[in-house]
Amino acid sequence: MRGNRSLLLAAFLVFAAPAFAAGWDGTWAGNWNNNGDGVQIIMAGNDPIGFYFHGDYLDTNSSSVSKDGNTLSFTFAGGSITLTRNGPTAAHALVHQKGQPDLAFDVKKDD
Repeated sequence: MRGNRSLLLAAFLVFAAPAFAAGWDGTWAGNWNNNGDGVQIIMAGNDPIGFYFHGDYLDTNSSSVSKDGNTLSFTFAGGSITLTRNGPTAAHALVHQKGQPDLAFDVKKDD
């Protein structure tokens, strides 16, 4: 009986763990309905390698991912962005820009 409980607990932990904890790899985009001023973030693993914002590709600087893998942050010239997962292919973005009000919107991972 104890072996069955251990097996059930192990199965629960495997299936209850967020599917998105594996990484941010892929292309994330959103905010296109805001006067066409969308954002595209191209990720290689947990590193941003492309960031399109305000009609241009911007260089990214330091980036970090939370221990649980659900929050990604990085800086760019003039600001920073934080993405917080709310599903395996969805996240909420919060952009801080110097001299501008914060901008919040949802992004989705392209298939």
